[in-house]
Amino acid sequence: MEISVGEIIKSKRKEKGYTLSEFAKLIEISPGYLSQIENGRKTNPKLEIVLRIIHELDISIEMLLGIESVEDNYLSRIPSLLKLTLAKERNLKTLSEAEVLRKINRFLDRVLEAKYIIEDAELYNLFLEDISLQTENCLKRYMALRLLLMK
Repeated sequence: MEISVGEIIKSKRKEKGYTLSEFAKLIEISPGYLSQIENGRKTNPKLEIVLRIIHELDISIEMLLGIESVEDNYLSRIPSLLKLTLAKERNLKTLSEAEVLRKINRFLDRVLEAKYIIEDAELYNLFLEDISLQTENCLKRYMALRLLLMK
């Protein structure tokens, strides 16, 4: 059974605690239009609207379109609270290594300092999204490298 884009939006909206009207207002569309998207009657919304939806729901376009990697698919079946618990345990284990902790702190200092250098909130949010995408791409390269080294 495939889950539609509208069902994902509706599920994530409810998970975040938004009513249909609240979320529609937040993304600057009518509640009726949002309802049509969620119920599959409107299947081709403007890209601008899709971008606002994924930004406010804090989901990736890949997740929305159902093209997550196989490694991530099992996570979609785990309740959000359990995901947070698992992530916290993994992160604490990683941060227990002194050198890793120093490097992460230096990186975070730079990221946080950038807010005052960039000054504009919208540009800073774009900066954070860019860092996130670059981190994902870098991780994919290192995962591919690991696979090559294992051969």
